[in-house]
Amino acid sequence: MKIIQSIKNCNFYFLIKSPERILLLSFFALCILGAFLLFLPFSHYGEFKFIDSIFMATSAVCVTGLSVIDITKTLSGAGQFILLMLVQVGGLGIMSISAIIFILLGKRMSLSHEKTAKNIFDAESKEEIKNSIILIFKYTFLLELSGAIILFAGFLIQGKSIIESFYLGFYTAISAFCNAGFFLNSNNLIDYYDVPVILYTISFLIILGGLSPALSVMIYNVFKKKKLPPVGIIVLYSTIILLFSGCLFFMISEYNGVLDGFSFFEKFNNSWFQSASARTAGFNSVDLGKINTGTYILMLFLMITGGSPGGTAGGIKTTTLSILLLTAYNTLRGRKNIVRNRRIMHNTVHNAITLVTVYLSVLLLLVLMLLTTQTINGKELIFEAVSAIGTVGLSMGITQNLDEVGKTIIVSAMFLGRTLPATLICYLNGKSYQSKLIYPDAKISLT
Repeated sequence: MKIIQSIKNCNFYFLIKSPERILLLSFFALCILGAFLLFLPFSHYGEFKFIDSIFMATSAVCVTGLSVIDITKTLSGAGQFILLMLVQVGGLGIMSISAIIFILLGKRMSLSHEKTAKNIFDAESKEEIKNSIILIFKYTFLLELSGAIILFAGFLIQGKSIIESFYLGFYTAISAFCNAGFFLNSNNLIDYYDVPVILYTISFLIILGGLSPALSVMIYNVFKKKKLPPVGIIVLYSTIILLFSGCLFFMISEYNGVLDGFSFFEKFNNSWFQSASARTAGFNSVDLGKINTGTYILMLFLMITGGSPGGTAGGIKTTTLSILLLTAYNTLRGRKNIVRNRRIMHNTVHNAITLVTVYLSVLLLLVLMLLTTQTINGKELIFEAVSAIGTVGLSMGITQNLDEVGKTIIVSAMFLGRTLPATLICYLNGKSYQSKLIYPDAKISLT
């Protein structure tokens, strides 16, 4: 008891007594640990700056996929493995990893740890936390294994050796499911633009990784003719609309652009792939440095939107965007905010507005900092900033041209993009807005 009390009296205890601080500190600690591991001599070849080590570790932990180095030429086998493990831990979430360790050891979590887990997994009890964690691990490893087997076959068909196909298959499957976007090829997936089995396997791993296991189970219940709850309806419809509308727009916009020279089916395959990848993962099967302005704006929108809550994707999340659109639609129709005969709580709307406002404000600040400090084309810098804070990992080819200041800004963007939404929601959920005071209404004109 004396030891526990001395820890609580420590000046640093305030850093770990709330869920949002634990979340921030755990990701920060993992980024620093990863940076030191990658900086060790056995992890890389030749000269490797520590800022580059920090950049790569943060990109992996925050499952972004931006890279300032050529992974295959700079990192050794050990370094590549460390990078992949950082992706896996970052994708699963540090709280998930630590919670499963407690479960396996038969130990119980601390109260602060338990409170954080309840916020992150939207659980009401210890049993719900345990069930959620087990579901996450089963879901993750089953899909990663399935994807790895299919990709192994795909690379083998492309003439790779058995060992190389095995390594590429498992590495890419984990990277894709965790929405990281690291691929062991200097040209990413451009060399595989005409291999549907690889493109579609990776795209579906990206999509399923961007959904939480619980939401995936909900959507699977559709085939059992079970009704979806409101959150399932929102996620299902928003995901389908974004995927297919993004695919269609990309194909029309780039039909005679970066897709020129492709067959019709190759155009569709690559449009689908980029629509799926743009929302959360850093894979690209075409040269994004050559896309036109319309496609550029589309991809900015998809990157900011991101995936669904509880998954490995970044962005403001499909549910946040949907809540705002539903609120606007119902307001225009003069109707109450209803979805599937359920009322959307005011607190949920307020949280969505707050999250989007903070997210876009931070993005604007990061963009201004990049434009002020870098001499690179502004359009490319904006794309890089949006990709970083959305933990997407797509680039127009300028990442390796950033100076130390630019790399630091992008590192901050990736870290904030991974931790800010969850931290902010944890913070808001812990706030109480009830007051016994009744204030008169304020009349404020909006026109």
